[in-house]
Amino acid sequence: MSESTSRLYERFLELLAPGAGPAGPTAGANGREPVRARYGERIDGEGRTHPVVITRDAWILNQIDMALSFDQLLTADDVVVVAAPYELSFVGAGVDRAIEMIGASVISVGTSNTICPMPRLLGLIEEYGATALVCAPSLATELASLAASAERPFDRSSVRSVICVGEACSRKRLDRIGAAWGARACALYGTPSVPTVAVPCAYGALHVCDDRLRASVRDVPDGRTGPEGTGEGGRRPQGAVTRGELLLAPADTTAPGDESRATGELVELGPADGSCACGEKSPVLTPLGRVSGAVSGRSGPVSAVDVERVVFDCADLAPHFACEVRDGGFDVTCAVPDGDAVRDPEAKRSLEKRLRAELDVDVEVRIVAVDDWSTAVS
Repeated sequence: MSESTSRLYERFLELLAPGAGPAGPTAGANGREPVRARYGERIDGEGRTHPVVITRDAWILNQIDMALSFDQLLTADDVVVVAAPYELSFVGAGVDRAIEMIGASVISVGTSNTICPMPRLLGLIEEYGATALVCAPSLATELASLAASAERPFDRSSVRSVICVGEACSRKRLDRIGAAWGARACALYGTPSVPTVAVPCAYGALHVCDDRLRASVRDVPDGRTGPEGTGEGGRRPQGAVTRGELLLAPADTTAPGDESRATGELVELGPADGSCACGEKSPVLTPLGRVSGAVSGRSGPVSAVDVERVVFDCADLAPHFACEVRDGGFDVTCAVPDGDAVRDPEAKRSLEKRLRAELDVDVEVRIVAVDDWSTAVS
């Protein structure tokens, strides 16, 4: 970390009130709750909106962990376009502040697509020589496709890093997105209530921020979950990669079930044993999307990310991907650069057969041309 970043990091630490927990309000030494700093909202699996309040202390600690991660990805010379949500969300504001902590320049675009629609966003990247883009995987894909259709493909652009937030995405699809930009692609992971849960290492694996958080999982036998609340029952044993609903608690929690809160997020969680190639001992977390977006399979819940993993084994597919859940299965839309492949029924049948065999759920596949993507999924 640079000297200027270290000073700012220390200043942020000085702002923290002692005794506040990272997962929510807890009483301080004087018996009062810490100041509540920010309001946001989350949407549950049934589409209902719920308020989320994060304390000043938790807000700052989340930003510090994000900034430490960015310090491995960016430098003070970078120009970063942030096309992440700001409205009633912690993502955009948190990313902005973390980037500012390392001294890089920020262009805050947001996701409303009104003041700064995609063509203007591409223009800003070109005009200011942006070196990094923070956005959802789907937006990164659409931007690369739009640039290619305008005959200014971004595989030769100034962008060197694509940092994906807000959507679960398989490593294989991230690699396709990076190739479309001629850049390295990685992901950050957070929940609507905890903006920074896991950050990438040099090998792209997401490691839990275990200085603040203790992560565990519980079984999801029917692929669904109730409202966010205390995580009780069905907890998976530690020591191996486990799949289930993510539970988060402050790192200093003593008893296994104390203060763990269900997130409604489906993940795979590895042990804290340093088995990652980077040598980091904090658990590796693989996001799989919302629990409510999974389908029940014979071996447990199957997610759209599982579908992605199989789909992007196919070398001729573009990074575009859409997956809708239906009773007992998924409706998947993929894209190919070559329009002739759309008319090949064997490609569709072969992919469906492979998906059904590997995931043991029903999958219907539609393959479209890249040029027709926007109308195919609208």
